[in-house]
Amino acid sequence: MSLLAGKKLNVEKRAYKTRKMRKLKVIRSAVGSMPSLGLIKELQKSGIEVIGIDANPLSFGLYFLNKSYVIPTANNSKFIGELIKIIDKEKPNAILSGPEEEILVLAKNKKILEEKGVVVLCPDLKSVKICIDKVKTSKIFRKLGIPTPRLFIKKEEAEFPCIIKPRFGRGSSDIYITENKDELYFYLKRVNNPIIQEFIKGEEYTVDILADKQGNALSVVPRIRLETESGISTKGKIIYDDTIIRYCKKIVKELKLFGPSCIQCIKNSEGIKFIEINPRFGGGALLSIKADPTIIPNLKKLITNEKPIPSKSFKEGIIMLRNYYEIFISDNKIKGGI
Repeated sequence: MSLLAGKKLNVEKRAYKTRKMRKLKVIRSAVGSMPSLGLIKELQKSGIEVIGIDANPLSFGLYFLNKSYVIPTANNSKFIGELIKIIDKEKPNAILSGPEEEILVLAKNKKILEEKGVVVLCPDLKSVKICIDKVKTSKIFRKLGIPTPRLFIKKEEAEFPCIIKPRFGRGSSDIYITENKDELYFYLKRVNNPIIQEFIKGEEYTVDILADKQGNALSVVPRIRLETESGISTKGKIIYDDTIIRYCKKIVKELKLFGPSCIQCIKNSEGIKFIEINPRFGGGALLSIKADPTIIPNLKKLITNEKPIPSKSFKEGIIMLRNYYEIFISDNKIKGGI
């Protein structure tokens, strides 16, 4: 080995040792969302310092965490500049985002953020654009031979019952089941940029996934959504389904869904239909984290650029029952004012 090569190796070893010794810091956005507390606690339990950001000064997580910041929404031109200020101050190792509109901005600015030493735990821009657009999502499913509900391009072609939903959007807002033309035409006027989709009745599954930068799935954990509130799973159960797992691995590999993601599908006696891809932790992901103890350790490995170890199994039959948790603050402690 040459003297130069030896010096380079020693530098790399010291850098690796420094990464191992320094406590990991992760910026977590949308800390006001109802399911954010469980994920924050799991990250903290694993030794990660969580720094919260949220646009709402009354967000729960801003006051639960030791360090937190009020920041503009992602559609505000000041968002990325304010985020960079926080990064320069806190020196985080990674960003773990919540809302899709924010993930889109992060994906667009990935190079700038990575130059600051921050791992952006989301796919690249091309894949994010596919995930947040339900028409593009449907097209990629069909390209891969993955069953998905039909989209009716023209309202005259719709078959009832059918679903009206926004082409871009998340959660359960502005989603309507229509039984006839009158209802169809009524809701088409109420939904921004609507699509018309075949209605599928059956058990709703969300599949929580963690993948490396090459799109190799490290964990794929399906769960049934037993009960939801405002689009968030409040009761769920872990179910092993080989077909769902195989389809999800195919999707993840095609789109290189780096970091956490969740894929939604519906299963009935006729088979499985895949609906959506979300490039983030799902609202009920805590259930999958409890079922598969490799998810958080592998997330840390992705942040520190260590080689993750694919999960070999997860615990079936675990049921999650969710309730509210309150904190109380004085009005003079509100961050950023209201």
